[in-house]
Amino acid sequence: MKIRPSPSARQEQKLSPRLYQSLKILRMAAPELMELVQKNLEENPVLEIPEPAGPDTAAGARKLWQDLAAANRAGKRRRPGAAPPDSSELVSTPVTLTDHLNLQLALEDLPASQMKPGLAIIASLDSRGYLRDSVEDIAAALGNPATAVLAALAVVQGFDPPGVGARSLPECLLIQLRQMGAGRLPQVIVKDHLAAAGRGKTRKIARELNAAPAQVEKAMEIIRGLNPSPGSLFDSDEPPAAIIPDVYVHPGGEGVEVLANRELLPRLRISKQYQKIAAAAGGGGRDTETASYITSRIAEARKLIRDVEQRRVTMTRVARTVAAAQPDFFQLGPGALAPLNLADVAAQLDVHPSTISRAIIGKYMSTPFGVFEMRYFFSAGYQAAGGPLAATAVKKRLQELVAAEDRRRPLSDQKLTEILNQDGISISRRTVAKYREETAIPSSRERRIGK
Repeated sequence: MKIRPSPSARQEQKLSPRLYQSLKILRMAAPELMELVQKNLEENPVLEIPEPAGPDTAAGARKLWQDLAAANRAGKRRRPGAAPPDSSELVSTPVTLTDHLNLQLALEDLPASQMKPGLAIIASLDSRGYLRDSVEDIAAALGNPATAVLAALAVVQGFDPPGVGARSLPECLLIQLRQMGAGRLPQVIVKDHLAAAGRGKTRKIARELNAAPAQVEKAMEIIRGLNPSPGSLFDSDEPPAAIIPDVYVHPGGEGVEVLANRELLPRLRISKQYQKIAAAAGGGGRDTETASYITSRIAEARKLIRDVEQRRVTMTRVARTVAAAQPDFFQLGPGALAPLNLADVAAQLDVHPSTISRAIIGKYMSTPFGVFEMRYFFSAGYQAAGGPLAATAVKKRLQELVAAEDRRRPLSDQKLTEILNQDGISISRRTVAKYREETAIPSSRERRIGK
């Protein structure tokens, strides 16, 4: 029996400000994370790479890391031997906002009356993540009641990135504040005093709300930390980056062994020298401004170190769960991929399903059969003669059949369906046609040669 988090548990998830920020790190792909760490190394003087044993200095270690990061940006970085020899030639496929949201929608056990509006809502989002069409227009186009579209919109607005599916800036910010559990004051300011907050009118807002200016300023600081354009996280004109696996999986003594890619990032630490300077500057009330500055930078560095480590732990836990659920794949290859659902992995790890979504989108796993994006291992299933088979494995079988066909007499969708049925895979011709299109296989007429 499959255990799934209840819909109410999914929708009622609350994110503390600390968790809210750490999830941004989890969402980052490896090249993006490398850029972030490099930026922090350059801008935060208290953050350093420990001095290695031997003649190299800490400065030399930092220079080595900078060279590695630069090589990655140029797509030239070589991976350890566990990766296939040609993995350096691979480039990552940009993850679109639509991809990210459709994946999350797929794990929701929604009735058809909400699933169809959900897909329409996602298709209607602009590059910022805002809803372009009105609820009434979407309902009219689908022939569904507006209440069904509103119900689907509420589901989409609970997805990652926080604030997506909003119809206005205030609604976008309010969605994020509610997910953070930020309290009443920031929400009231967004609803009724957003313009004044944008102009920094702290005392005016405090008077009108009968609140302490310090409380208002703290609330406004939370608001300033929100993202007014959540879809922009997926909007990039950068060229595709070289794929860098987050984890390596290979056969071990018992089953498979999962290793985090320790080469991905350098080990980071807080400078002891700056810690001493902060303590000395703040002692006895001397130079408290310097002490305050260094203390704040130390807090930022600690948070980065903690969040990067949490990302590594989460990625490793997810990869181990995936490997345990796909033993045949790691022995036999892609043709043996089994069905796997995000919600089941989330339940097993006792995390919210959106955490799994963040952990697999744009992240890669190196296996004995190549480097795969981690979402590759999640797929609906079909009952086959040898047991459950993932849709991804069915697509691979479809590709094999087409590759081996007589191009003078290519297999029609109906013939492909019959062969798959004979293999014990219960699938319809309509689904075969859909999978053929998704794998960029032309129709039988287009594949025919010698016309």
